[in-house]
Amino acid sequence: MATTKMGLDLVVKAIYSESTETLFEKARSFADMIEVSSPVSIYDGLPAQLMQPGSTYITNVTALGFAKSYDYHIRIDQVCPETKCIETSEWGKGIHHWLHTMEILPSNRGSVWIDRISIDAGLTTPVLALFARHMYRHRHKKRGAIELLASLRRSRRLSARGAPIYHPTEN
Repeated sequence: MATTKMGLDLVVKAIYSESTETLFEKARSFADMIEVSSPVSIYDGLPAQLMQPGSTYITNVTALGFAKSYDYHIRIDQVCPETKCIETSEWGKGIHHWLHTMEILPSNRGSVWIDRISIDAGLTTPVLALFARHMYRHRHKKRGAIELLASLRRSRRLSARGAPIYHPTEN
């Protein structure tokens, strides 16, 4: 049964001139994630391959060159080429949950990549959420996004998937 937790929800919306197919291939690639995350986040031991649904990957993450998280788990819950949607559940020492949904949608300017992340890390949630906003903006800038929007909101949601993360800025 799911439990209710307090946390923060981050939504990052990036506009690209590339097609949804091109961006989806990047979204499902750990190789791309590793490349565009550096130097903000370094993933040691994460395979440079496509995400496999149902698989859990364990990596050591170094954030900002000094904050280390050993044995960080990334479970790939869903990779859907039809809807261009990826869902992951992530956790590690001090991180109760990091639920991440990536969605690639067509737009009149190319494509829109939307990251929705629900973060619960206890007392460190606000600091971790600010870092996450910085990291996701950095990734999208390195990928060549032509426009970026990011919002953080306090959430009260189920710690298991089910309740959507909605922000009024998504209209």
